[in-house]
Amino acid sequence: MRKGLGKWMSMTLAAAVLLTGAGCSGKSGNGEAEPSGSSSPAPTQTAVSSPSAEASPWAAKKFDPPVTISSAIAIRDLDKLRGGDTYEDNPLTRWYKDNLGIVTKYKWLLTDQGDALNQKIRLALASGEELPDVLPIDDNVLLNELIESGQIMSIDEMFDKYASPRTKEAYEKNPDVWTAVTKDGKKWGLPQISDGNIGDSIMWVRQDWLDAVGLPAPKTLAEFEAVLAAFKAKYPGKTPLAVSGKAMQPLAGYMGDAEFVFGATQPYIWDESADGKLQYGSVQPGFKSGLSKIKEWFDKGYINKEFATHDEQKAASLFTSGDAGIIFGPGWMGAWPLEDTTKNVDGAVVKPYELPSGVDGEVGRIGTKLVYITYVFRKGFEHMDALFQYYDVSMGSLLEDPDSPFAAGAGEGYDYVMKDGKPSWDVPDGAIELRYTIATVGNTPPGMLTGETIFERVAAGKKDTIYEQKLAFSSSPLYLEGRIVSFKQLDKARRNKFIGAPVPTMVSKWPLLTQMESEATVSYIYGKTTDADLDKYMQDWMSKGGQKVTDEVNAWYASSK
Repeated sequence: MRKGLGKWMSMTLAAAVLLTGAGCSGKSGNGEAEPSGSSSPAPTQTAVSSPSAEASPWAAKKFDPPVTISSAIAIRDLDKLRGGDTYEDNPLTRWYKDNLGIVTKYKWLLTDQGDALNQKIRLALASGEELPDVLPIDDNVLLNELIESGQIMSIDEMFDKYASPRTKEAYEKNPDVWTAVTKDGKKWGLPQISDGNIGDSIMWVRQDWLDAVGLPAPKTLAEFEAVLAAFKAKYPGKTPLAVSGKAMQPLAGYMGDAEFVFGATQPYIWDESADGKLQYGSVQPGFKSGLSKIKEWFDKGYINKEFATHDEQKAASLFTSGDAGIIFGPGWMGAWPLEDTTKNVDGAVVKPYELPSGVDGEVGRIGTKLVYITYVFRKGFEHMDALFQYYDVSMGSLLEDPDSPFAAGAGEGYDYVMKDGKPSWDVPDGAIELRYTIATVGNTPPGMLTGETIFERVAAGKKDTIYEQKLAFSSSPLYLEGRIVSFKQLDKARRNKFIGAPVPTMVSKWPLLTQMESEATVSYIYGKTTDADLDKYMQDWMSKGGQKVTDEVNAWYASSK
């Protein structure tokens, strides 16, 4: 499904690096921490606590003697170490050892090539090799295999007993994430909660083109079409709308998607119908309506004739080179690649906007996945109390906790340095990401902060906290604008509600059904098939396994509640 982990990890790297201080675009001042001003600061986001969480007797502790927790990691080419550090002995691992008494050990240290970690886990299951204590899993099929193997344990009781108040609160506010790991009424892992919007699309527009044709940013489909027509008339040799169509799900790439056209009924995902059951969007009437509109734009030259061969980066390059006037994609695109537009095109002005409505008059987009990573625990692992202490510490910086040991960054000398007693993100030789951890929260869980977002505060010039100072140093104005817009229309995201392991018929039939879906989409837009052919595709999809898949998905959905 779209918004998968691989896409998110590979293509939001630029934004992630910016947040850790590696990027220099849009620097503010000299990159050093500033003292808080004497005047009262504007309201900031604050962590909120529920009564049930506050009543917990949980307390931070250090383990003496130290406990060792083993895990596994796949090392990437960009993973670097400095000053004689190792994967098990670096600023991150030393902090957890010195302050919590938790020693990091990597039982498996792999080269990150494709599916290396998942393959290693499957080999261990087949050979009977003992698993590490903690494993990060990004594959629902593998998660199910681990559950069936009996080699991992459920965590229900241990979560209740050992999780910190703010950890429990994060999951209370995002209960749907448990669906991804629940089977037979038990929780078989700790799902890492997505921030809820990192992959959600917004509309990026050449503002100078809009100004040239004298039109405002479109809010409806009719207004959007008027803009496309005006762009084509004003710039006949250009492409009004950049779309990526090379992926298996052609209109839902992580950059250059066309999701908004479909409104509230999004293709490629399982969403609830009026009767409360799950239905697949690509065989609903709204799919045909959306494709018909996109075909109309294709025929009028609003979309590049080779769009079906364009991957996401190619679609983005149409915009950054000055050939296209609109592209849809996440808010982080303001950091990369869209800020290149003004470097490549004299006079170009790029601006992010909220989505216009689609063919049904509603605003919609495919929402960011609820869960990207799940941590599973070896059966017999005896240190879940230490694990949850570790996990709680990782949440602090995501909640802008001033007392977090990682407020300035993950490690001095890597993503920040100290200058005159203050942190600076202007790191000699460039910042390096430190990710040698056992289990971390990963993202700020939705609902855990209230008030203005940090992006809004920094865009307004606030640098009162160390978090604001860090973001101000490392972020360009366009990135901040994009992230601000990405927090709007949150209720319009349609998230895939099938997040379990593939149901039985999916294993054998889903590749065929997905291929049918892809071919039907592209052939219809290119005019190679008719409305009648599209209707037949929907009928064939159901008869060739789709109906059985739908029944099984709904059986899973009913059992997961």
